[in-house]
Amino acid sequence: MVKIIPLEKAENVRDLGGYKTPNGTVKFNKVVRGASLSDLSVRDREALQQYGVTDVVDFRSPSEAKDAPDKKIPTAKEYFLPVFGHDETKASISPQELLKQLEQGMTAQAQMIKVYRHFIEDEHAKKAYQEFLQILLANSGEQKSVLFHCTAGKDRTGFGAALVLDLLGVEQQTIMTDYLATNQYLNDRIANMTAAAKKQGAPELLVNGIEALMKADEAYLNESYTAAREHYGSLTNYAKEGLGFTTGEISDLQKLYLTK
Repeated sequence: MVKIIPLEKAENVRDLGGYKTPNGTVKFNKVVRGASLSDLSVRDREALQQYGVTDVVDFRSPSEAKDAPDKKIPTAKEYFLPVFGHDETKASISPQELLKQLEQGMTAQAQMIKVYRHFIEDEHAKKAYQEFLQILLANSGEQKSVLFHCTAGKDRTGFGAALVLDLLGVEQQTIMTDYLATNQYLNDRIANMTAAAKKQGAPELLVNGIEALMKADEAYLNESYTAAREHYGSLTNYAKEGLGFTTGEISDLQKLYLTK
């Protein structure tokens, strides 16, 4: 179940409600994932306010946030939690810089797989997700939503969504389906960018690299699961041991975000 929140100037903004777990169903109007909020129209901001967004978590790097600051949602408290000190996901990289990196030998796919491992292993990333979980835990009001986002709403946000859904008890295949749903909202942009690159005579290496960086890929998120199993045994144990999120807090999170 994918519930898109239609906005004029923001893509891939989705409510995570509706997913089934052994202990209930994820509530709507409690947790929302999204992409950049830098171009929100006045009507978009009003719509998100009316939707109940009371907290906005920005996972972008300092340079991304500086170059394209979020448009403020009235009454929403903002949290700046950069997952990385710089944009490892390459969401804001220029074609010229991307080509330079690809020519140095590492494929775009390999770069992205490395990023998804870093979500588990990098201390900066762990601190951001640790604070994110505490924000979710403090969201005790009904019909009040935490909106979390990065630039494309794909990698840092995608992993954040996977983590939350895992702690709520959603099965892994359903989590993967939610993660891959991002491609429905990015396909047109990817097609336009690759077509423009081809038209300008870009080398095939760059064209393929653009697509690999911009798509959600099952192999990417699976790398996070693999790293979590290697270091902690599971993604849930990553939250417990890596982020210090206790069994009691997981239970409290489920009480807040699940309905029978």
